[in-house]
Amino acid sequence: MIEIPFDPEIHLGPISLAWHGIFTAVGIFLGVWLAIRLLRGRVSEDAGYSVATWGVLGGIIGARMLHVADRWDFYSQHLEQVPQIWTGGIAVWGAAIGGVLGGFLVALRRRDVPIGGTADAAAAGIGLGFGVGRIGDIINGEHHALPCEVARICVGYTNPATLGQPGPVHLAIGYEMIWDLLGVGLVLWLLGRFAWRRPEGRIFWTWLVSYALGRWLIGYLRVGDPTPIAGLRQDQVVAVAVLLVAIAALALLQAGILSRAFGRFRRETAT
Repeated sequence: MIEIPFDPEIHLGPISLAWHGIFTAVGIFLGVWLAIRLLRGRVSEDAGYSVATWGVLGGIIGARMLHVADRWDFYSQHLEQVPQIWTGGIAVWGAAIGGVLGGFLVALRRRDVPIGGTADAAAAGIGLGFGVGRIGDIINGEHHALPCEVARICVGYTNPATLGQPGPVHLAIGYEMIWDLLGVGLVLWLLGRFAWRRPEGRIFWTWLVSYALGRWLIGYLRVGDPTPIAGLRQDQVVAVAVLLVAIAALALLQAGILSRAFGRFRRETAT
C-alpha cells in the first residue's frame, strides 16, 4: 500500500494555507496560460484574457453554486456561509459548466473572437486546470473511494489531520487527475491536426465527451455521496447529462446545423 502522509494545510508560522486552494490557483493560472498560448496569432491577448477572466469568474461562481445545491441541507440552515467560498467547498462540474458559460457569453459579445476555435483551445486549458487542481484533492484525501486489493495502486492516508481514508483504497481522485491530463494530450494532438479547420468547436465537444465519460466511469470507484438516479452518484448524473449534450452538439456541428446557427447569430449581432 502507498502511504500518503501529507497534512491538508501548509503551516508558515501563524499562517496556514490549504494545499487545495494553492493548487486550485496554480491550475487556473496554468490553464489560462495554455489557452492564451494556443490562441496566439488568431486571437489578441486582450480578447483572450477578457474571455478567460469571465470564464474563471463563471467557473468560481458555478463551482460554489453547485456545491451549495449539493449540500443544501446544511446551507439552508447556514445561509450566511453560502458566499464564504474561502472556507472551502466547490464542485468541479460547476466550475466546468459555469466557466464555459461565462467565457461563451463574453465571446458572443466580441466580434474579434472565433467562438469555435477559442473553445477548442480553451478545452486544453480547462483540462490542465482540472488536472493540476486535483493534486490538492489528492493531498486532502477528501474524496473517498472503494477498498482496493491491488497493492501497487492501493493508498492509505496516515496524517492525523487528513480527511482521507486509512486504506487500502483506490486513489480515485488520482485516476481522475490522470484522465484530465490524458484529455489535455488528446486536445493538443487534435489541435496539431485540425486546428482552425471548419467546423471549429469539434475539438472542444470531443474533449467534453471524453471528460464526461471518464467522470462517469471513475465515479463507480467513489463512495460517500447520494445515489439519487439509477444508482448513480450525483456527479455521475451530471456526467451522463453532459455526455449526452456533448454527443448531440458534436453531431449537429459535424452536420453543419450548429455551425450555421452560430454563423447567423454572429452576423446579426455584428450589424
